[in-house]
Amino acid sequence: MGAIIRWTLWQRRWSIFWWSLGVTVLVAFTLAFYPTIRDQAAQLNQSFDLGSSTEALFGGTDFFSPLGYLNSQLIYFTLPLLLAILAIGLGTSLVGREESSGTLESLLARPISRGHLVIAKALAGIGIVLLVTLIASLVTLLMCRIVNLGIPIVNVAAACFACFMLVLTFGAAAFLLTATGRGRVAALGIAVVYAIGGYLVSSLTSSVHWLQKPSLIFPYHYYRTADILSGTFDWSSIVFFALFTFVCGILAWLSFRRRDIA
Repeated sequence: MGAIIRWTLWQRRWSIFWWSLGVTVLVAFTLAFYPTIRDQAAQLNQSFDLGSSTEALFGGTDFFSPLGYLNSQLIYFTLPLLLAILAIGLGTSLVGREESSGTLESLLARPISRGHLVIAKALAGIGIVLLVTLIASLVTLLMCRIVNLGIPIVNVAAACFACFMLVLTFGAAAFLLTATGRGRVAALGIAVVYAIGGYLVSSLTSSVHWLQKPSLIFPYHYYRTADILSGTFDWSSIVFFALFTFVCGILAWLSFRRRDIA
């Protein structure tokens, strides 16, 4: 199983490099821009009063305070969006690409069971997402110190961890759909709709009250980054991310073991 994990990581080494470089540049550029607007934060908040519904799409906080800027410009939407693309892409390709290219049979010809193979692929995917998230988190923490945002480093690190747990759910959903025999395109489409749809539904619950109950099935409902950054987050909500990912992993394992690969 370890050999499969190492081989998968080696196969995707350049993808890991470019994703890491991309998120580094994005985070650094986004936060480096804040000192240019710091002194005009109050005036800018008044000028860009977009209403509660629009603000909810960016985390529900003012855009130009230190906490609001970090939350709205990076933590609530942009960073999760990029990492979700990575996680969903991995979820649909770790097994799906091997199957569509005809190399899955050669992997299964090795002395490894189907169950161990799917676990190895899942662990490799988690490792890749974790590595890129760690790099993004370190750059975020460094830039927060450089531009002196004044937000406790522990809170910023906690928000990055919550982002990692969030995007894992999207990757796990895509991985499950692929492991059950859905085509890569179908799995990709369903996972993207679930992620983006959940973001829209959960962000609008404050102004569209009838969406509150439907939003409970979406991971984004539990992603309260403004509360995390301010230190008032109820960490019991993170259990949803862990349970969702675990259940998807178990179902993927069971489904892949019983499938007719040929």
